[in-house]
Amino acid sequence: MPAKIRSLDEPLPATLYWDASFVVNFAFEAARYSRQCSELLARLDEASTISYVSTLALDEAWFVLLQLKIEEDHHPARFWDVYNAQPEVVEQYIDDLERVTQQIGTHPKVELIGTEPLSAFESLSHMRAFHFLPRDAYHLATMRCHGIVSLVTMDADFLVVPGIELFTCSPSILEQSV
Repeated sequence: MPAKIRSLDEPLPATLYWDASFVVNFAFEAARYSRQCSELLARLDEASTISYVSTLALDEAWFVLLQLKIEEDHHPARFWDVYNAQPEVVEQYIDDLERVTQQIGTHPKVELIGTEPLSAFESLSHMRAFHFLPRDAYHLATMRCHGIVSLVTMDADFLVVPGIELFTCSPSILEQSV
């Protein structure tokens, strides 16, 4: 049985893993699902849910946020063109990344977690079983290592994983729920 799909408006689970796509959407006002993810973040402030964010998700979110902000500020130039011409451009965005990280890292109901050495082998297993790319495979391995079955994401790749719940506002994912 594939993942169970939940709307962001549904009752929250006891524990919730944050995919980088959720972090990006609440941290970047111009993101497609910014409003919905910001509203969920506010709900999580009031809920008893304990959220988990891996350092891997932070790394991924930082990179995407850098891309989005640099492209927004240097339009129509693309991220790699700007970065390759002037790598120091990232410096002006570090304070923004630090604010997001502070918001996450100091929240009383959010725990920052890392990956475990054995997660590498489990990740390879997930790549084989679900045809995942490495990052999603590591996210699933990290969730499983910590006994977390609920994930907030805008990423449809996780739909194929049995035994997990996907909390999302992505219409393309929500329309697949029966």
